[in-house]
Amino acid sequence: MIRQLLHVQIVICVCLSSLYGESASPAESVARPEAIYTPMPVYRPEWARQGLTGKGVVLVTIDKETGKVTGARMLESTGSQLLDGAALQAYSQWRFKPGAVTQLRMPIEFKKRPQRTTAQPATTPAPFYLLLILLVLAAAMMIARRRRT
Repeated sequence: MIRQLLHVQIVICVCLSSLYGESASPAESVARPEAIYTPMPVYRPEWARQGLTGKGVVLVTIDKETGKVTGARMLESTGSQLLDGAALQAYSQWRFKPGAVTQLRMPIEFKKRPQRTTAQPATTPAPFYLLLILLVLAAAMMIARRRRT
Protein backbone atom coordinates (compact mmCIF):
# COMPACT_ATOMS: atom_id res chain seq x y z
CA MET A 1 0.00 0.00 0.00
CA ILE A 2 2.78 2.42 0.94
CA ARG A 3 4.65 1.51 -2.23
CA GLN A 4 1.56 2.26 -4.35
CA LEU A 5 1.15 5.62 -2.63
CA LEU A 6 4.79 6.37 -3.30
CA HIS A 7 4.34 5.57 -6.99
CA VAL A 8 1.26 7.81 -7.15
CA GLN A 9 3.23 10.67 -5.62
CA ILE A 10 6.06 10.24 -8.10
CA VAL A 11 3.59 10.16 -11.00
CA ILE A 12 2.00 13.37 -9.73
CA CYS A 13 5.40 15.05 -9.43
CA VAL A 14 6.34 13.96 -12.94
CA CYS A 15 3.01 15.11 -14.37
CA LEU A 16 3.29 18.45 -12.61
CA SER A 17 6.82 18.83 -13.86
CA SER A 18 5.61 18.38 -17.44
CA LEU A 19 3.03 21.14 -16.88
CA TYR A 20 5.69 23.54 -15.65
CA GLY A 21 8.39 22.60 -18.17
CA GLU A 22 10.03 25.66 -19.64
CA SER A 23 11.83 26.25 -22.87
CA ALA A 24 15.59 26.52 -22.43
CA SER A 25 15.55 29.61 -24.64
CA PRO A 26 12.64 31.86 -23.55
CA ALA A 27 13.08 34.09 -26.60
CA GLU A 28 11.49 31.39 -28.75
CA SER A 29 7.73 31.66 -28.99
CA VAL A 30 6.65 28.19 -30.04
CA ALA A 31 3.78 25.91 -29.16
CA ARG A 32 3.83 24.43 -25.66
CA PRO A 33 5.19 20.88 -25.79
CA GLU A 34 2.80 18.02 -25.20
CA ALA A 35 4.24 14.90 -23.60
CA ILE A 36 2.71 11.72 -25.04
CA TYR A 37 4.82 9.11 -23.21
CA THR A 38 5.94 9.82 -19.66
CA PRO A 39 7.45 6.90 -17.73
CA MET A 40 7.96 7.73 -14.09
CA PRO A 41 11.36 7.67 -12.40
CA VAL A 42 12.22 4.70 -10.23
CA TYR A 43 12.28 5.44 -6.50
CA ARG A 44 13.47 2.27 -4.82
CA PRO A 45 12.09 1.27 -1.41
CA GLU A 46 15.61 1.10 0.02
CA TRP A 47 16.14 4.74 -1.00
CA ALA A 48 13.03 5.66 0.95
CA ARG A 49 14.27 3.67 3.95
CA GLN A 50 17.60 5.53 3.73
CA GLY A 51 15.71 8.84 3.65
CA LEU A 52 17.09 9.69 0.20
CA THR A 53 15.26 12.78 -1.07
CA GLY A 54 16.03 15.72 -3.32
CA LYS A 55 14.92 18.25 -5.91
CA GLY A 56 16.62 18.93 -9.19
CA VAL A 57 16.20 20.12 -12.76
CA VAL A 58 16.83 18.03 -15.87
CA LEU A 59 17.47 19.62 -19.26
CA VAL A 60 16.04 17.40 -22.00
CA THR A 61 16.91 17.82 -25.65
CA ILE A 62 14.10 16.85 -28.04
CA ASP A 63 14.21 15.98 -31.73
CA LYS A 64 11.71 18.47 -33.16
CA GLU A 65 10.73 16.15 -36.04
CA THR A 66 10.13 12.94 -34.06
CA GLY A 67 9.43 14.21 -30.55
CA LYS A 68 11.97 11.76 -29.09
CA VAL A 69 14.29 12.86 -26.31
CA THR A 70 17.81 12.75 -27.72
CA GLY A 71 19.63 13.84 -24.58
CA ALA A 72 19.14 14.55 -20.90
CA ARG A 73 21.48 16.15 -18.38
CA MET A 74 21.18 17.48 -14.86
CA LEU A 75 21.14 21.28 -14.65
CA GLU A 76 20.58 21.13 -10.89
CA SER A 77 21.46 17.94 -9.05
CA THR A 78 19.12 16.35 -6.54
CA GLY A 79 22.15 15.87 -4.32
CA SER A 80 22.28 12.14 -4.95
CA GLN A 81 23.80 10.31 -7.89
CA LEU A 82 21.20 7.56 -7.48
CA LEU A 83 18.28 10.00 -7.75
CA ASP A 84 19.95 11.92 -10.58
CA GLY A 85 20.42 8.66 -12.48
CA ALA A 86 16.79 7.65 -11.97
CA ALA A 87 15.60 11.05 -13.21
CA LEU A 88 17.87 11.00 -16.27
CA GLN A 89 16.89 7.44 -17.12
CA ALA A 90 13.16 8.24 -16.94
CA TYR A 91 13.27 11.58 -18.77
CA SER A 92 15.43 10.15 -21.55
CA GLN A 93 12.52 7.82 -22.40
CA TRP A 94 9.89 10.57 -22.64
CA ARG A 95 8.23 11.31 -25.98
CA PHE A 96 6.58 14.54 -27.11
CA LYS A 97 4.34 15.53 -29.97
CA PRO A 98 6.65 16.50 -32.85
CA GLY A 99 7.17 20.13 -33.75
CA ALA A 100 7.34 21.71 -30.31
CA VAL A 101 10.51 22.94 -28.64
CA THR A 102 13.99 21.46 -28.84
CA GLN A 103 14.89 21.81 -25.16
CA LEU A 104 12.95 21.76 -21.89
CA ARG A 105 13.87 22.32 -18.27
CA MET A 106 12.11 19.57 -16.30
CA PRO A 107 11.95 19.86 -12.51
CA ILE A 108 12.01 16.63 -10.50
CA GLU A 109 11.44 15.94 -6.83
CA PHE A 110 11.96 12.74 -4.92
CA LYS A 111 10.54 12.71 -1.43
CA LYS A 112 9.77 10.11 1.14
CA ARG A 113 6.13 9.67 2.00
CA PRO A 114 5.34 10.19 5.66
CA GLN A 115 4.54 7.04 7.63
CA ARG A 116 0.94 6.63 8.72
CA THR A 117 0.45 7.17 12.40
CA THR A 118 -3.26 6.44 12.54
CA ALA A 119 -4.57 2.94 12.93
CA GLN A 120 -5.92 1.39 9.77
CA PRO A 121 -9.39 -0.13 9.90
CA ALA A 122 -9.55 -3.90 9.95
CA THR A 123 -10.42 -5.35 6.59
CA THR A 124 -13.01 -8.07 6.19
CA PRO A 125 -11.68 -11.02 4.23
CA ALA A 126 -13.07 -11.57 0.74
CA PRO A 127 -14.26 -15.16 1.46
CA PHE A 128 -16.61 -13.75 4.10
CA TYR A 129 -18.33 -11.60 1.47
CA LEU A 130 -18.62 -14.54 -0.90
CA LEU A 131 -20.22 -16.63 1.84
CA LEU A 132 -22.60 -13.80 2.70
CA ILE A 133 -23.68 -13.45 -0.94
CA LEU A 134 -24.26 -17.21 -1.21
CA LEU A 135 -26.39 -17.19 1.97
CA VAL A 136 -28.51 -14.31 0.69
CA LEU A 137 -28.95 -16.06 -2.66
CA ALA A 138 -29.98 -19.32 -0.92
CA ALA A 139 -32.47 -17.44 1.25
CA ALA A 140 -33.94 -15.71 -1.81
CA MET A 141 -34.32 -19.05 -3.61
CA MET A 142 -36.06 -20.59 -0.59
CA ILE A 143 -38.50 -17.68 -0.39
CA ALA A 144 -39.21 -17.93 -4.13
CA ARG A 145 -39.96 -21.71 -3.82
CA ARG A 146 -42.34 -21.14 -0.91
CA ARG A 147 -44.26 -18.51 -2.85
CA ARG A 148 -44.72 -20.91 -5.78
CA THR A 149 -46.36 -23.55 -3.60
